[in-house]
Amino acid sequence: MKIKYLLLFLMFGVIACNTTKKEEPNINKGVITIAIDESIKPIMEAQINAHHIHYPGTKIITKYIPETKGINMLLNDSLTMACTTREFNENELAELKRRGIKYLPARMALDAVALVQSKANKDTTITLEELRRLFTDKESKIKLVFDRSNSSNLNVIMEKLKLKSINTENVFSADGNLEVIDYVKKSPNAIGFIGFNWISDTDDKQSQDLLNQINVVAVGESEQKGFYKINFKNLNQRRYPLERFVYLHTLTKAWGVENGFIRFCCSKTGQLVTEKMGLVPFYIIPKEFLLNTSPMKK
Repeated sequence: MKIKYLLLFLMFGVIACNTTKKEEPNINKGVITIAIDESIKPIMEAQINAHHIHYPGTKIITKYIPETKGINMLLNDSLTMACTTREFNENELAELKRRGIKYLPARMALDAVALVQSKANKDTTITLEELRRLFTDKESKIKLVFDRSNSSNLNVIMEKLKLKSINTENVFSADGNLEVIDYVKKSPNAIGFIGFNWISDTDDKQSQDLLNQINVVAVGESEQKGFYKINFKNLNQRRYPLERFVYLHTLTKAWGVENGFIRFCCSKTGQLVTEKMGLVPFYIIPKEFLLNTSPMKK
């Protein structure tokens, strides 16, 4: 008799397990993995930390890898989100079309590629044409240092300068944006290329310590049009010529942590985080000024 009761108990237990509903996606709870291009690590870390304060039931695991690899992992369903400095290219869009997925990238912020040099180098201006020659001139002694061999910073530069090929003997890769700064501060004959968000936060000690170790090069389309250093004002007025956007991508349609995080980054709170970091929010927050129109008392 006891055996019969035991069998019945086990049977009901199996039925209960099989009828348990799968937990629905929820913006307030869950764990996701995001691929993030290392050149935008500071701004994305700031957004993730702020998001966790508002949504403590969520956890975001980060993988800092080159953006093309991150997009490939997204397309291969190895993760559910990628943060990059570019939109999908033609081949990536073709894959989405083949799978019947509508492409809906989210622009979060306006960032830029900053050119940095040693403090010993006093020539702190360059035109786009001069920069173009450094990438193609085999006689040049200037080393051009990027964070990765397949750097998103390099991709931006090649696109802006309309370069089809470069003199690879002049171009070197480090191991991240911090390594670029460490290299150029010791090498007067080098120009480094980093994400502006690494040095943009005027209230952050680490960001300002990095900035104080280097000279930032002012860039101009030509001498006649003038040179512009990379800062919030020039970025906001679209004067600095090496700007780029920060994009958030997911192929997930459900309102889980992925789309909740994107909504947060593009909402007023997330855009304030972007502005605090010294970058330009893509969704500009309107500033309202309430004026007292009543007559002034004498």
